[in-house]
Amino acid sequence: MKRFVLLAGLVAGIWLWPAHGLAQGQPPAAETTPSPEPGLQTAFDNKWHGSITPYVWAPGISGTLVFHHPLLTGLGAASINVATGPSNYLSFANSAGMVAGEVRKNALDISADLIFLNMSNTGSTNVTISGPGGKVQIPITSSVGWHMNTTMWELEPGAVIAHGDDGSAIVFSGVRSVSLKTSANWTFTGPIDLIPLTGSDSESATITDALVGVRGKLNIGGRWFVPLYQDFGWGTAGTTTTQFYGGFGYAEHWGNLLLFYRQLYFDQNTATARLRGLELNGLTLGATINL
Repeated sequence: MKRFVLLAGLVAGIWLWPAHGLAQGQPPAAETTPSPEPGLQTAFDNKWHGSITPYVWAPGISGTLVFHHPLLTGLGAASINVATGPSNYLSFANSAGMVAGEVRKNALDISADLIFLNMSNTGSTNVTISGPGGKVQIPITSSVGWHMNTTMWELEPGAVIAHGDDGSAIVFSGVRSVSLKTSANWTFTGPIDLIPLTGSDSESATITDALVGVRGKLNIGGRWFVPLYQDFGWGTAGTTTTQFYGGFGYAEHWGNLLLFYRQLYFDQNTATARLRGLELNGLTLGATINL
């Protein structure tokens, strides 16, 4: 519900701006403090402008990793539920890296994002073995170790459709690609004849989705602004994805300070799915540096 309220505010702000404010697009004269959006105010000069945003995102992660073990051919698959939060990162995360960038010339805007996550865990985990056609499901409490290596990148060319002292709006289309490598090793303690009591498996997949969306900023006074973003995506392998963020930003001469809530969702609805219902959501802290 919060995302729809924020997005409604963005759309309403675009349509209710005074016509002369949209037409001028000129920075106010003789300001003693920087505009809430200095990069946008100076971008319409037929020159290229760029920025880079290193950030830290500490999302809660939930979802299901699916393993199609060869010994389960004709029987089903094993699924491992993954759930962790910021409080567990020191024990779950092996390495991570996150950075975004943007270039703009007049109304042309191109943004990109790169996320790398390397996580693993070993412990008592609930594993479900599904039988033929999913008609029989056998839950087992076992010692399972899992490892997930994920690289996600996005490329989003777009166009500025509104800009002025009150904010900006950009519509875009693009691509989101996720390379997922998972592995698991297990030791079952209960009686089961479907697979060995000990073993291991690994899976890899690349999920690519086409995106459409809108992003923008609402200036709320002084140097403060509200960044907003929403996209929707679909892929040929039965995948769907969506992402939202919204929060607060503070403008400086060199760029912006950002703090916002971000939610990213993936799902595969096919018999060969490698993941189901993967959701990442949490606070993001970053700094945009103008180049």
